Amino acid sequence: MVTHLPVVDLNDYPDPVYSRGLYLPHLDLWLDARKPQPVSVVSHAHSDHTAQHDTIIATPETAILAQFRRGAMEVIELSYGQPWQAPDGRFTLTLQPAGHTLGSAQTIIDEPNGRRTVYTGDFKLRDPLHGPPAPIIPCHVLIMEATFGKPGYVFPPDEAQVERLYRLCHAALAEGAVPVVFGYAIGKAQMALTLLLQGRFEVLAHGSVDNIAALYRESGVRFPGTWERYTAGRDHLAGKVLVAPTNTVKSRMIQNLTPRKLVYLSGWGMDANARWRLGVDEVIPLSDHADWTDLNRYVAEAQPQRVYTAHGFPDLARHLRREGFDAQHLETHQLELF
Repeated sequence: MVTHLPVVDLNDYPDPVYSRGLYLPHLDLWLDARKPQPVSVVSHAHSDHTAQHDTIIATPETAILAQFRRGAMEVIELSYGQPWQAPDGRFTLTLQPAGHTLGSAQTIIDEPNGRRTVYTGDFKLRDPLHGPPAPIIPCHVLIMEATFGKPGYVFPPDEAQVERLYRLCHAALAEGAVPVVFGYAIGKAQMALTLLLQGRFEVLAHGSVDNIAALYRESGVRFPGTWERYTAGRDHLAGKVLVAPTNTVKSRMIQNLTPRKLVYLSGWGMDANARWRLGVDEVIPLSDHADWTDLNRYVAEAQPQRVYTAHGFPDLARHLRREGFDAQHLETHQLELF
């Protein structure tokens, strides 16, 4: 059961600035900055949440992945639950699981006046395949990533979508086609690898997917089987499923695979036009983000005095205001990233 916090004064709490990352002006603190900063918290290693900073504050897993993507950076490495106090004493920062990608973290910021801010980063409340589940953290100010903050985005049970994935792959193989399963190179692709191995498929991994999977292994993840690294031009596709990053959907490598069945894993699969928009045969709504139900559940259980939503749609903030919460959507241009 979530314990609610006592009410605090928020009159001197300025609105966060949301522009190429999140900035808390009263603490001079950047979170997920997308322009290089002297110091930034990095909630996870996706490219739209980090940059080549001088120093990052991140979990050990995120640090490995972020440095692989961005190059060497100084790291203030925090395991989940390990507090870190800012040198000037203005706040103490703690990371907790976000359930999004390996090492993803929510950021808890406790000030000496008793005020607590939580920045969720991208998160989901459903159990992740890799890493611990995300807790709901009581707070006074909640800053939520709300990518799917619209009532139509209520995801069906993951188990049913995994069975759908298996059916599509089996059907494609029976027809002599190459099933290609797309997911982001960090996180979703490793989810796909795990699910396909659990389904006893023979699996090939695109080079970028294989590289990240190696870092997952380095961080202690144990996959339920082995796969081969795909090399374009090799005649080893028969009877196998290829896992590839989303940025290869329209590549010559994929277009040269004939016949083929293209399957994209994304919460955007809830949209009726998703497969046409993404240029694939099927979109399965297996998501590593919270849906409308879980976004509202987080707020209901955390009971913040103020809510800021970021990314996604303003619908969630409007709905929360109708529910009696002090909520606003932080306007940004980041919708273009999705």
